[in-house]
Amino acid sequence: MAVEFIVDKAGNRRRVILTVEEYERLVGAAEELEDLRLAEEARERMRRGEAEFLPWEEVRDSIGSEYEAPDEAPDLTPGNGR
Repeated sequence: MAVEFIVDKAGNRRRVILTVEEYERLVGAAEELEDLRLAEEARERMRRGEAEFLPWEEVRDSIGSEYEAPDEAPDLTPGNGR
């Protein structure tokens, strides 16, 4: 990782210069860590019985998704040839 530092008159590091690629990699890693933290928080709420579950249609309508669920879910039972 190529990193450059900008220092003050006393030689203390005050700023960091990264490549765009490295910056984007770090932002992506931070976002992934936040997602993992939120997922663990949700699992903990479920374990405590505090989680609220919403039907897919309500979630879809609230976020404006154009996805339409099939009328009938596929049979994913083991041994059905899928």
